[in-house]
Amino acid sequence: MRNLKLILAYDGTPYHGWQIQSGVLTIQGELHRALEKILNHPVTTHGSGRTDAGVHAHGQVANVATSVSMDIDALLRGVNALLPSEIRLLSIEEMSPDFHARRSAVAKSYQYHLWRSPVVPPFQYRYVHGVGYFLDQEAMDRATVQFCGEHDFTSFSATAAKSTDRVRTVYAASWERSDQEWVFRIRGNGFLQYMVRTIVGTLIEVGKGQIDPEEIGAIFLAKDRSRSGHSAPAQGLHLTEVEY
Repeated sequence: MRNLKLILAYDGTPYHGWQIQSGVLTIQGELHRALEKILNHPVTTHGSGRTDAGVHAHGQVANVATSVSMDIDALLRGVNALLPSEIRLLSIEEMSPDFHARRSAVAKSYQYHLWRSPVVPPFQYRYVHGVGYFLDQEAMDRATVQFCGEHDFTSFSATAAKSTDRVRTVYAASWERSDQEWVFRIRGNGFLQYMVRTIVGTLIEVGKGQIDPEEIGAIFLAKDRSRSGHSAPAQGLHLTEVEY
């Protein structure tokens, strides 16, 4: 039995997230459809994690088991020929039997894109969140560094998140800014549902003066979702890398 590591990129706009759901378009559902047609047997894929509806990926990782001995390059071409144009399989690699896309991951990186203009160009609107008003960069930077380290992120995740252990370690968090676009980059050992979007939404409220940067520590301690900011819209979020 072969254990194949798949790296995918996708525009999440038309899809209801990564995970298969009955009656709606999902990334995993489209991937299964293509793989099963090429391999001629039912498949189960394991993703590195779930991306929500409208979220994009540049390096999502999944693994799938198959006994079919098809050449890797032929399989890559065949699957891409069957996938919708918003989804592309970037590479396939044969791995050891114990490789698992989620359990073997040691770190993940995300980016969140803010468009700093009142007008978002039509070629950008699917991939950025338009924020044309003033934001205090210095205050946002003071708040941003407080997300680094090991914390209980209950206040910054969905209240309905299934995980009971909400402690995660953020290795790095920072902003890269230009006149038109600000990019928030974050790398950690794992992320809860809506965690990155809620961190960004909170930082936007810090930038607007609605939350003081010095309140971040107290928000962590409260373990109360109502204490943090809104979740930033999905279209600005991009999964960029999964590390093993």
